[in-house]
Amino acid sequence: MSTSVIIVSYHTGPVLKACVEAARACAGVGDIVIVDNGNDEQAQLWMDDCAAADDAITILRGQGNIGFSRACNAGVKASRGRFLLFLNPDAVLQEGALQALHQALAGAPAGSVAGARLLNTDGSEQRGARRGRLTPWAALVSMTGLCRFEKVHPIFTNMHQEGQPLPDAPVPVHAVSGACLLVKRKDFEALGGYDEGYFLHVEDLDLCRRVRKKGGRAMFVPTAEVVHHGSTSRTSRLVVDWHKAKGLARYYVRFAHSPLEKTGALLLVIPVMTAVMARSLVISLKSWIS
Repeated sequence: MSTSVIIVSYHTGPVLKACVEAARACAGVGDIVIVDNGNDEQAQLWMDDCAAADDAITILRGQGNIGFSRACNAGVKASRGRFLLFLNPDAVLQEGALQALHQALAGAPAGSVAGARLLNTDGSEQRGARRGRLTPWAALVSMTGLCRFEKVHPIFTNMHQEGQPLPDAPVPVHAVSGACLLVKRKDFEALGGYDEGYFLHVEDLDLCRRVRKKGGRAMFVPTAEVVHHGSTSRTSRLVVDWHKAKGLARYYVRFAHSPLEKTGALLLVIPVMTAVMARSLVISLKSWIS
């Protein structure tokens, strides 16, 4: 049950070391591929030392910042395992997490993926690990805070489910997070890998959508815990959220089933992108002021 861990790093910071060390300590991990999309000299020296000391670690470098999807696909090509674990560079696997993901995948239909429960550093559940159906309206409800009226009417249901009771066992959801996602290599390759039209964000939603379309499931695994530090990269939040907004627009248009649905998606793209960037600007301004 050899597992390859694929880590894409872009100016991640010190937490990358904790991420790699936790992955190395997991039973069943056969190799680790770190795709260096850009890091400072000190981090690169540390990565090179790791690779020199351990034949199971491979560093891919020189491609520049090619985005998350392309980097993941490149990492897969350089890996060797029957299973692929996509792991964010600021995500630290907790004891038993990989085993729980494997058990969930073994009990799921063919072609499925399994995603971990993401935790903040204070132990609370993080947003994004279990999500409902993504539509322009669902995104708008989530981003504008209209989900506060969920009890008034289900039309305001939050697509993010971290506020719901934690299930006792793995459950299928519309989408899990690419911050820690396990899939069989053959299934990932049959899907064509991550869609490289997404630079950063939404690629995991796209993958889970294609998984479900082919009869697989996106399994949320509550016992597979991962501490996800989040926002460790030095990249501007505005830049990150711009890529997220573009990714959402691509997703809506790509999966529209009819000309009418595509027209509706296009009409809602502008308010959704505006909401994403407005929220990002407000958070950035608060950060600069403080």
